[in-house]
Amino acid sequence: MKKILFYIFVVFASSLYADMTWSQIMSWKNKTIKPDAKYNVETEGYNVRVYEFTPATDPGSTCIMTFTNEKMGMFCFAKSKEAIRRK
Repeated sequence: MKKILFYIFVVFASSLYADMTWSQIMSWKNKTIKPDAKYNVETEGYNVRVYEFTPATDPGSTCIMTFTNEKMGMFCFAKSKEAIRRK
């Protein structure tokens, strides 16, 4: 009886996560941070989305990530003393 219930649970659970990859399932336990700013850049032919955030391990830095339908880029730099003072 326990084996039957176990197999039913496995089939049910696998049907719930059929469209998800292993990395998506495992990332649920990761902390999600909110971006400091997010916006779109108006360009011809591309949908450019920009996210600015402060890394959890280096609060004195800012990172900017850009996404298009085809590519992704990231650049990090030290915050100015004035920007750190504003926080």
